[in-house]
Amino acid sequence: MSIMQAMYSGSSALINFGEAMTVIGNNLANANTTAFKASTSSFEDVLVQSVGTTGSGAQKQVGTGVGMADISQNMAQGSFISTSNVTDMSIDGKGFFMVRDPELTNQLDATGRPMDIFYTRAGSFRKDVKGDLVNSSGLVLQGWELDVDGNQKAGGTSGINLSTANTADPRATSRALVGVNLDSNTVANTATYSPADPSSFDFSTSVRVFDSRGRGHNVEIQFRKLDTTNAAAGDDNTWEWHAVTDEGDGLGLKAIDTDTTRVTAVPSGADYTAGILKFNSLGKLQNEGSTPLRFQFSGAEPQDILFDFGDALGSSTTVGGVTTQTAADSTNDFTKKTLDMTFDPLAATAAADTDNTGGEGSIQVSSGFATLRLSQDGFPSGFLDKLAINQDGIVSGSYSNGQTKQLFQIALVDFNDEVALEQAGSNLYKETVNSGLPRVGTAQSGRLGSIVSNSLEQSNVDMSAEFVRMITTQRGFQANSRIVSVTDGMLEELISLKR
Repeated sequence: MSIMQAMYSGSSALINFGEAMTVIGNNLANANTTAFKASTSSFEDVLVQSVGTTGSGAQKQVGTGVGMADISQNMAQGSFISTSNVTDMSIDGKGFFMVRDPELTNQLDATGRPMDIFYTRAGSFRKDVKGDLVNSSGLVLQGWELDVDGNQKAGGTSGINLSTANTADPRATSRALVGVNLDSNTVANTATYSPADPSSFDFSTSVRVFDSRGRGHNVEIQFRKLDTTNAAAGDDNTWEWHAVTDEGDGLGLKAIDTDTTRVTAVPSGADYTAGILKFNSLGKLQNEGSTPLRFQFSGAEPQDILFDFGDALGSSTTVGGVTTQTAADSTNDFTKKTLDMTFDPLAATAAADTDNTGGEGSIQVSSGFATLRLSQDGFPSGFLDKLAINQDGIVSGSYSNGQTKQLFQIALVDFNDEVALEQAGSNLYKETVNSGLPRVGTAQSGRLGSIVSNSLEQSNVDMSAEFVRMITTQRGFQANSRIVSVTDGMLEELISLKR
């Protein structure tokens, strides 16, 4: 081996130790960079040269320098820090967020891969002026839009845009739950019924319902005990009820159920009469006569409301060892039309009420009149109040009307070899041939980790380890600089021989 080759060997070491120091410097510079992954350099010998053979015939080989074998990233997860921003997210486990550059949409590189798609573990996202959930570079987080049932809509992933989630549409009331105690000591009311005459009914309670525009309306439920001499009553445990409201049509208060065109017919085989509640001798609801009533509030769509007074027991008969249960619970017999606020009369079927108790709702005991429960399924329009993101990456919105909606589900991506991803700067990665194709999925599915909201992943740089590498790299550089200076002295000695 010549003296010049020795100098070039030392020179190659100086070049590669300099590159290694650059890697160390980059690691330390990004010690506080969100989700930064530290890199490690490794070396290999190069240009092994044969300089003869031994007496046994074995080759005499010497190396001629050093080269950089690899600079690989440590993809281990960093620790998490808490933040006050709900759209700051970390991935606890494997996976990357998928983001899209809106300025490069549908552009392909020379290998046919999309130029607009990037991957990152840095989950610092904010809502921009367009409503897009973006990172600091303006790249839009990708996911699936969810329907009203929380299922992913067809069409694959898209940018998460919250502008359409700023408001929640109103929902018209279709069902109201009313539980009351009707005093069993009450005597029959013989006055002619009038919704405006308090003496013509014995007790009333009010429930607020909502129309298709989200406006609230008070519906007063008025109860009156029927005269035992009334053939339709049958006994002194029978009450009739009326739904009274002002529909805003200028006619004032009116009992909706007194207009037979607004009362849904009782299905064939049912053991109850619309507008009639019957109790047994124990004060339990035996027959619930409540079919959907049609309301027409001014300026709104017509809507059917079913008032549920409880789980009526009905009665049973046994003939030849076979027990037959009557269909006495009216609110078991009606189903709502899909995506509509009205009930389908054709779907009304008299159903046996075998599991009812008669006490889950309205009762008749002697402890005085009381309202036991009131609820309904409508609500007004609302405005987005706050967001929440769970471990499955589902983005939910809480609204000022008390409703919560599932809006989007964040997509995560996994690769066969994540170390082979190409670094694109700004904490971004791009797929390569060696990384394999991206596998898009939801958090906590397959190998993908969970999403932790209100947190950010820190850099995984180990500063103590980097300082050790810095010292060993420096020593190696110093030693090889001596090789260069010594071989330079040897060359000077060689030149001086001809003097």
